[in-house]
Amino acid sequence: MFSKNIDIDYNIISQNNIPLLVNNPEWKKLFGNIENKHINSEKNKLLSSLKKEKEYNIKLKQLQKDKRKAMVNIVNLSHRVNNDDDKSLKSLEHARNEIININEKIEDTRFELETIPREIRRANYELLKVTVTVAYEGLKEMESKLNPINDEIQEFRIKLKELIEDKNDYEEKINDTYTFLHGMIGKKEIEKLDKDFL
Repeated sequence: MFSKNIDIDYNIISQNNIPLLVNNPEWKKLFGNIENKHINSEKNKLLSSLKKEKEYNIKLKQLQKDKRKAMVNIVNLSHRVNNDDDKSLKSLEHARNEIININEKIEDTRFELETIPREIRRANYELLKVTVTVAYEGLKEMESKLNPINDEIQEFRIKLKELIEDKNDYEEKINDTYTFLHGMIGKKEIEKLDKDFL
């Protein structure tokens, strides 16, 4: 297996709008459940990248939600401090630090989300390369099995043609014989002889 290294231009992914193979119905039908360690390895890498992207999106939404809550908290605490509530000053400082921390996490998460699509494209490309290799190996194997089947079908066609010719010859001889006998001895005698001999 994998006797030849398939060389596919990486740009083909964007040029041909190649979808994520693991989400493509045709790919899933042909290769989704195939017992091939190379395909399964690349498929798992792609699925892992997609899972990571989903997790980072969920994390980003949660961080943005946390930031909104923290901002509301800062506004409320600022209002209290402005109304001479000195006890809220420490809480306000803590809330500001929390916002700084959340902003750093948001920035880190966005950076990760910017790099993941490239990782996904690369994993999809690698899966495509392995898929093409496996597909051609399968095509080669199926074609080698198809040739003897085509030969056998051709033999059956020849045999069927011979059998049809034999059938037609027998039917013609039967009709000619009945016509001859009918002309010689008549319908009544033919019916009587048919009952006795056939």
